[in-house]
This record gives sequence, structure tokens and C-alpha cells, in this order.
Amino acid sequence: QVFVCGDDVEAKQMVMNIVRALGLTPLDKGSLLAAQEIENYPLQLFPMWRFPIFLSLGLTAFFFFYCVALDIIYTYIYENNNFSFFIAITIPNRVCPVMALILLALVYLPGIFAAIIQLYRGTKYRRFPDWLDKWMLCRKQLGLIALAFASLHVVFTLVTPMRAFASWRTGKGIISQALNNKTEPLDHTNAWLSDSYLALGILGFFLFVLLGITSLPSVSNNVNWREFRFVQVR
Repeated sequence: QVFVCGDDVEAKQMVMNIVRALGLTPLDKGSLLAAQEIENYPLQLFPMWRFPIFLSLGLTAFFFFYCVALDIIYTYIYENNNFSFFIAITIPNRVCPVMALILLALVYLPGIFAAIIQLYRGTKYRRFPDWLDKWMLCRKQLGLIALAFASLHVVFTLVTPMRAFASWRTGKGIISQALNNKTEPLDHTNAWLSDSYLALGILGFFLFVLLGITSLPSVSNNVNWREFRFVQVR
């Protein structure tokens, strides 16, 4: 994109035609009053990522300390069990999917607010409120951060069977059956639920990755509106 600003409409249109002839995309930024903002734009470091990152860090800290209080502090005080090692894998594996779903909801929620406002006003040509406008502009960043949390959840889930706690719990169950001289039969209902849960999780993560890839500028620029809409509704 090439930012263009100016007070002369004809001159600005001429420059934009030259930009298009060069194979670039002109973006009208308004009058010359926007020139200083455009000149300072290269000096800014990820300006559209600040709010999504701060929001993600705040929500992550909240859910992390909530899980610590519930799973570690509470069980240590009232049950005298030391599960402090949950901080490494168990708690992050609970926080990541929650954050992925919350951020994904925040991607589509402003669109609902925008539709309600347009229906209330009876027109789609009036500017949205400033807070909603900024929220809608950072939806792509929120979606990519949500994809990052979902990817971390997949990694934590894959390493869960390698944990010492998982091995200890499995061994404890085997020893318990051996001492009782009794083998627990396979619960086919639970097996179906478990496999279906994992299968849907894999499919959902695949669609999430597909949605994230098509949201990247280098990919979305090569997709027409109908193709992009088809991926979004999935």
C-alpha cells in the first residue's frame, strides 16, 4: 500500500493512478493534515498490535492466577496436596484454550455490534463510534493471537502423556487392579466420547489454521471476496 494525502483532489487522483500503474495499491489518507501522521508511521513499532497484545496478556494473567488459586493454593490449604508442578503444563494447558476461544469471540463480536448500529441508524454510510472502529481494525491481530494460543494448547496436550504425573497415575491404576485381582472392562461409551472429542478438536484446529492463513495479507490479497467469505463462514 502507498499512502496518499493532499488538498487537491485532481492532483491526488493523478498520483493514485500512477501508483496503480506501478502495480501498487494507493490508500487515500485524506488532507495534508495527515501528512505528519504518515511520515511518523514507519517509526511506530507494530502500532496495531499493542491493544491485542496488552489485552491478551491481561486476560492470560487473570486466568492463570485464577487457576493457580483454584488448583494449587486451594488444594494445598484444604486438602494438603502439593500440586505446585501444575504451573508448568497443566495450568497453561487450561489457560490456552480458554484464551483462544475468548479472542476468537472478540474477532466476530464487533461485527455483530456494527450490524446492530447500522440497523439502528438505518444506514451503513455513517462512521462507527471510535471504540468500535479501533476494535474492528485489530480483529486480524486478535485472530492470529488466538491461533497462537490454540497452537500452544495442541503442543501442551501432546506432551501431557510424557509427564511424570501421568505416568504415576497410570502406574497407580495398574497396581490397584493387580492388588484387587480385577481388570476394569473397557467403557465403550467413554471411548467413543474421548475419540470423538479428539477428532473434533483436530478438525477444529485445522479450520482455525486455515482461517489464520487466509487472514495473512500476503494470502488474502490473492483471494477474491467470494473465496475469502467462503473460508470465513466455515
